[in-house]
Amino acid sequence: MSDLVSVPTSRLGRAFTAQSDLVPLYLLRFDRENTRRAYGRDIETFFGSPVVTLEMTSVVTFGDVNEALQSLDRDGKSPATQRRFVASLRGFFAWLTALGFIDLNPADRHLVRKVPRGSSDDLITVLTRDQAHDLLAAVDLDRETGPRDYALVSVLLNCVLRRSEASGMNVEDVRQSGAHTVLKLDRAKGGAGQTVKIPTKVAQVLQSYISSQGYTSGPVWRSFSTNASRGRRLSGSSIYKIVRKLGAHAGISERVGAHTLRHTGCTLAIEGGASLQQVQSHARHKSVETTMRYVHQRDRLSNSAADFIDL
Repeated sequence: MSDLVSVPTSRLGRAFTAQSDLVPLYLLRFDRENTRRAYGRDIETFFGSPVVTLEMTSVVTFGDVNEALQSLDRDGKSPATQRRFVASLRGFFAWLTALGFIDLNPADRHLVRKVPRGSSDDLITVLTRDQAHDLLAAVDLDRETGPRDYALVSVLLNCVLRRSEASGMNVEDVRQSGAHTVLKLDRAKGGAGQTVKIPTKVAQVLQSYISSQGYTSGPVWRSFSTNASRGRRLSGSSIYKIVRKLGAHAGISERVGAHTLRHTGCTLAIEGGASLQQVQSHARHKSVETTMRYVHQRDRLSNSAADFIDL
């Protein structure tokens, strides 16, 4: 490779040396911080370096990608982790191909091993209605964090938010649309802005919490820590830890996280009579097949051949 690789300004607007770090520029394609962090980590893991240059990418073959996937499999990484890993590489090399830096995508789906979708025994963790009530009851409303945690769990359960979406909530995102209260998600999965209805009772809890804190703008969920982070926006990982701790206090044996509440909200909606299309819209699933997972699991467990075995 030559020491200087020039690209027409209509495509990049700059020239790259063979030692330029390509990853930060590639990650600019993604709006969500979690996506940038995960994809960047996967690419760094594959190349074994925090800096990835044109010289490094030019010698990668599909055999290298397959060996990396085999290594993940040997290390016991889940199918979901493997699929994300290959998606990170596939997108990165597709970007390089579009720029004319390489001729062939070594992570093309026709060249790399197929990653299984996962075992049929890999069940979604879903709480029962009683467990959801127990989780809310586990919140100590006398503590400073109590009203926040109660409102947070209520929103996660009823609005089926991803933890990154909950973390990104701002006071000004909670709006009225006619007689309804809605949450405007500017940074939802997929990049496009989306709107989620907040049920009346949940909206009352949320608005009461916001008013009690005197918030007029900025993050809805803030830290009450006594250290320097007090008043700052709760991260997705902090929200996960709050929910997990409440699950333990509620005596729920399964590990409960924010996504558990998303699964639970979707399942309870279906059990309550909501149509697949209604749940798909509320959960903002790209495909109805994703929504169908909740139906398949419920039917598989509630109407199993095991129930007919009588010894």
